[in-house]
Amino acid sequence: MASLNAAQKALAAGSWCRADSAFRAVIAETSDPAAYEGLAQAAWWLDDADTCLTARETAYRGYRSRKDPIGAARMAAGLAWDCVLFGRGESVAMGWLGRAQETLAAVEECPEHGWCSVREAELALSIHKDPVQALACATRAAEVGRRTGDGDLSVVSLAVQGLSLVRSGEVEAGMARLDSAVAAATGGDVVDLMWMGKVLCWLIAACHETQDVTRAEEWCRRAEAICVDRDLVPLLNVCRIQYASVQVSAGTWTAAEKELTETLGRLGGTRRTSRLEAVVQLGELRRRQGRLVEAEALFKQAEFDPVAGLGRILIKFAVGDKRSAWTAVQRLLRALPTESRLARADVLLPAVRIAHAIGEDDEAAQAAAELRATAAAVRTDALFAKSAVADSVLAPPNESSSLLHEAVWRYRRAGLRHDEAEARLLLATSLMVQGDSEGARDQVTSATELMNHLADKAGLARAGDLQKCLDEGSAALLTPREKEVLQLISRGMSNDEIATALTLSRHTVHRHVANILAKLDQPTRASAVTQALTTGLI
Repeated sequence: MASLNAAQKALAAGSWCRADSAFRAVIAETSDPAAYEGLAQAAWWLDDADTCLTARETAYRGYRSRKDPIGAARMAAGLAWDCVLFGRGESVAMGWLGRAQETLAAVEECPEHGWCSVREAELALSIHKDPVQALACATRAAEVGRRTGDGDLSVVSLAVQGLSLVRSGEVEAGMARLDSAVAAATGGDVVDLMWMGKVLCWLIAACHETQDVTRAEEWCRRAEAICVDRDLVPLLNVCRIQYASVQVSAGTWTAAEKELTETLGRLGGTRRTSRLEAVVQLGELRRRQGRLVEAEALFKQAEFDPVAGLGRILIKFAVGDKRSAWTAVQRLLRALPTESRLARADVLLPAVRIAHAIGEDDEAAQAAAELRATAAAVRTDALFAKSAVADSVLAPPNESSSLLHEAVWRYRRAGLRHDEAEARLLLATSLMVQGDSEGARDQVTSATELMNHLADKAGLARAGDLQKCLDEGSAALLTPREKEVLQLISRGMSNDEIATALTLSRHTVHRHVANILAKLDQPTRASAVTQALTTGLI
């Protein structure tokens, strides 16, 4: 006779195929819901979505028929997350979460109440992007873990608290909780291998989101060693995607491409959302490489992913579709709760640049102010650098150079080489406007060296354009909008008349005129027009 106990021991030992066969043997002889529950978990590890979901639903019905509300609630809570993981839809997931909560409402407190709150926190982070709600759920789970003495629950809820705090912008407090949880989980305090692995992945995700490259690399190596040692293939794939995302940020693009393409090959037939995460990261790599058509095709596969959405916005902006980019970036910011500070911070710098490009300087100033406040609260080099770049967009040329110097320094300290190179190109432009050709050449040279190391052909092309501008003079730096304004100035139009003609605010026109005078190194509108006519600029 098949033994349920033997099947459960195989599952606990991480022998997924043996456990799968053993649970199926038990099911052939009995309708015990515990056997279906075990089969679902073995199938989860084997990436067999259909078996996992069907077996868990069967276990749910079996526990219900046996008048076991705790077992039924446990299955419903598991289904809530699995429906997101395997792509069954957010509405279905929330339906199962509601079923778990309703079932537990009539039961005295037990660990399942806490685990249900953990699942609620996971869904709040993944579906609603709401770290405040997630933190409340995780705190509630921690209290249940303490009262019921469930060690796994106490550690996992601490980790979810940490991730929620990080995404709210409380990085120091959040990382402290994650560090403690991971130390406990990898030290043997978490029995369930799935939750041990997830705690590790949450820490790596937090490192990536805060762009703590060094810390992320250290934990990625630790996580991979554990996953390989214990044959935790689904979690190993997630860890490798997280590691590749760190490599994209750090500028080790050859290694990132190898990691992502190999992982996508392994995930070819999976229904897990981790495949889309790999697709999105490969799309981001292609965008940074300037391979925009490939990037767009990859991003389209993950239409509702915020990173993919931002990537498509940046592609629109890069090809000159500024109005569409502005509409899309506004929509993305509206979809992100104000409490989700790190996710919004990724969008705010592009929002500043796009708004300024279309003359919406008031909107740009608001986005820059929010990013500045987030940087002050989070206090990481990466965010301080982003904020400095955002502020430089709206600053006078001399202030802009100082801000961009800080951004270059901050990006370098954070190990974000691509961002450093981009900041150096912006700094070179700012220095050229001020007439500091030697300083500008130094920045272009440094940026070119970084771009060569990254094999960034698009970045090298921009560096080449700047070098050409240095050779030809600062007049070549006028933007198309500035040339348009200068053309109207040459017709004798006032700022108010230009504002009406171009549908801009008077303040924006004034800023364009100031930039034109600075770039052409001319004291008056009349002398700027004279130089432009003499050099053939207009």
